[in-house]
Amino acid sequence: MIKIVLLGAGNVGHHLSKAFNKSQQIDLVQWYTRDKNKITLSSLDTEIIDDLANIKSADVYIISISDSYIGNLSKELNISNKLVVHTSGSLNFTILNNKNRRGVFYPLQTFSKNKELEISKVPICIESENNQDLMLLEKISKYIDCKSYKINYEERRTLHLAAIFSNNFVNHMFTIAKEILDSKNLDFNILKPLINETVDKIHKLDPENAQTGPAIRNNNEIIINHIKALKKQDHKRLYELMTKLIQDKYGE
Repeated sequence: MIKIVLLGAGNVGHHLSKAFNKSQQIDLVQWYTRDKNKITLSSLDTEIIDDLANIKSADVYIISISDSYIGNLSKELNISNKLVVHTSGSLNFTILNNKNRRGVFYPLQTFSKNKELEISKVPICIESENNQDLMLLEKISKYIDCKSYKINYEERRTLHLAAIFSNNFVNHMFTIAKEILDSKNLDFNILKPLINETVDKIHKLDPENAQTGPAIRNNNEIIINHIKALKKQDHKRLYELMTKLIQDKYGE
């Protein structure tokens, strides 16, 4: 059984803790957080600590906190020659203190505490300083039913950048769409079948071949009317920029 200490009680830590506890091959021996009130999972059979002085021995220590604090927390760990990994998509494992063996265990997914997630569909990007530790990270991925990918730092940064466009930016577009509908007391649920079909298409078509809309059709009358209808200047600029990018891509 692989013994794990999890450090951090944010969105990623929340879902990893549930996955580790469900696995018969993993023992989540401790879960560290500076604020125990952040941990609301009452069904976990795991010791919760808020003092690093009480940290137990484990095979792997997984740091799942904000990027800007990862390095400092790794220095505070009163352990040495242990495997310590972080879950960041954008940081090198060299951010971790070199008194321990270092690596990355990056689940490429959007996580929210209040949204259930099928963890088996989450790809895990792994990296380490030696093959033995890499094999251990592969086993952890397998034991929570996830597929792992050996991804180096540059590749992981590229994936993270692409993820920002395909998830964070797209979600903000949904937020703007809802604001536009809310301004006219229209139900956002009416858009959801369109959103679902848009996502479903890219499982069958290359995104480049799935583009539709007035920009690719060069329907200037509709484009002008849409821009006039938008109330916020930022939204107007965004509409104009996205229209230009599409037209530049496909030819006006």
